[in-house]
Amino acid sequence: MIWYKKLYLGESIKQARWVRYQISYGKNPKGYYCITLPEQGENLLDIYPSRLLRTDGFNGDDLRIIGVASDKKEAFDVVRDIIEDVYVHTRGFDIKGYLGIQI
Repeated sequence: MIWYKKLYLGESIKQARWVRYQISYGKNPKGYYCITLPEQGENLLDIYPSRLLRTDGFNGDDLRIIGVASDKKEAFDVVRDIIEDVYVHTRGFDIKGYLGIQI
């Protein structure tokens, strides 16, 4: 997993470092949801339950996590915030360009 430096967080998340640790190392990642850049396709963003990222059949090594939320509803709110930020500042939907992420 590759973490965006200026991570977007849901309102209920108070300690980003602790959440990153829990998700990265599988230390009881609760019900967090990770917002990532899409691996392929036409999606603007993808949302994954954090438990899925640490399963054996899922390869999450190349995922670029740009946001974290504590539940599904909050994940949709974070996605809306990201898309609003990008659109307000660029009048477009180039999320990678706005965040300065090179792939």
